[in-house]
Amino acid sequence: MTTQLVVASTLFGAMTAAAAADSGRLGRPDGERVLLVVNNAPAPELTPALDEIPGAGPVQDRFDRVVHLTDLVAPVHPSDWRPGTRELPALERLLRHYWGLGDGPVELVCESIWVNPAQALARVFHDAPVTVYADGLMSYGPTRNPLPLEVAQRLGVLLHLDLVPGLRPVLLSEHGVEPVVVPTAAFRDLVHETAAAGGPAGERQEAGTSPRRAVVVGQYLAALGLMTAEEEADLHADMIRAAVSSGADVVRFKPHPSAPPGMLEPLHRTARDLGVALEVLDDPLPVEVHLDRAEHVAVVGCFSTALATARAIMSTPSVAVGAAGLLERLTPFQNSNRVPLTVIDAVHRPRSPYADVAHLQGLVDTVAHVMQPQTCAALRHGAVTFLAGLPEDERARYFDTSRLTRLELPGGRRRHPVKRAAADAASRLLRMPAFARVDERTRSSAWRRRLARAVGT
Repeated sequence: MTTQLVVASTLFGAMTAAAAADSGRLGRPDGERVLLVVNNAPAPELTPALDEIPGAGPVQDRFDRVVHLTDLVAPVHPSDWRPGTRELPALERLLRHYWGLGDGPVELVCESIWVNPAQALARVFHDAPVTVYADGLMSYGPTRNPLPLEVAQRLGVLLHLDLVPGLRPVLLSEHGVEPVVVPTAAFRDLVHETAAAGGPAGERQEAGTSPRRAVVVGQYLAALGLMTAEEEADLHADMIRAAVSSGADVVRFKPHPSAPPGMLEPLHRTARDLGVALEVLDDPLPVEVHLDRAEHVAVVGCFSTALATARAIMSTPSVAVGAAGLLERLTPFQNSNRVPLTVIDAVHRPRSPYADVAHLQGLVDTVAHVMQPQTCAALRHGAVTFLAGLPEDERARYFDTSRLTRLELPGGRRRHPVKRAAADAASRLLRMPAFARVDERTRSSAWRRRLARAVGT
């Protein structure tokens, strides 16, 4: 009997996997389908796990049992759990016993296979087929980290929501993984069930029976080092103004779970100045559940996945604020937020030149190649063609000239042959095993960056 072990760290992710199960995208295991809950919050002891969230019942009902990882590996945080190779056989026996998985085959369904704990679990269950599901815009970008061969060769399909209808994910494509869409209707139905499971608060309020509402989604970009706390407060104030411009009488702000309480006071001042009410949605339910519970005139954010789900799944208008400015300052170019930011910016621009999904696909594939030229080597020919036909202002918006230069792509500067040879030599030097063994902090030090800049790498 085969047991299907579905790993989820957020309610949104569990809803995606459950919708995949409802639509038959996860197959029909002849054994149990078990939900493995991972509380991956920065402070798990202060944050409810997904199965502790009111309204999570419909999701849990899709599984035969629910088991947990976080308490088991504590005090090690799940994302820091890196079992050694010699521990794996004993760990497999222990986890099979602890979770009641028996001795039969296990299928692993997980998110973010390129990081722990998903990758650790794939190593523990060393012969389990692996299905990956993507619950956000990251699916359109390249794989962040290389996968061990013993994990990569067991990959099946990539399940993803159709967040930008027709756009094909790049994630895991270097391993020949085929993307499979989780039907929008299945996910929307599960959102509706989750909203209704909350009792009276879950009763849907129809249009015309309540004030005109908009949701503003906070992302806590300061925590990612993308801007200062003061700049983020100004960005959130701009989002409130955009919500009011969309016709909202009530602005509902959903802060990032890691956001400090002090960030709310400037937002209350902005709302008072604009003459609108500000509500704080401090529950752990996904934004989509709130959109189902009441009619909203807009969802406003920077580059949150909620902007895409609002448009494509919940039929709610979305407004992106600050995306273009953030594109200019996002460093390094390989930053994993680049593709989600690019997609949101391209889709939300007035009179966007990327309204045609084929043209948007060209942009996404090219950005992915420029981010990870070795991982996405198969995309180079298309990237050359796309960049050659791209107007200069569009290249400047989405690409870094020095990086195009280093990769010898259209839009880059011509390099002197001697400097090009020096750059190639330095690039080979920095990839040598001796450098690869050095601690990451050392390899990122000032001298290494100066060397890279000096030769254009």
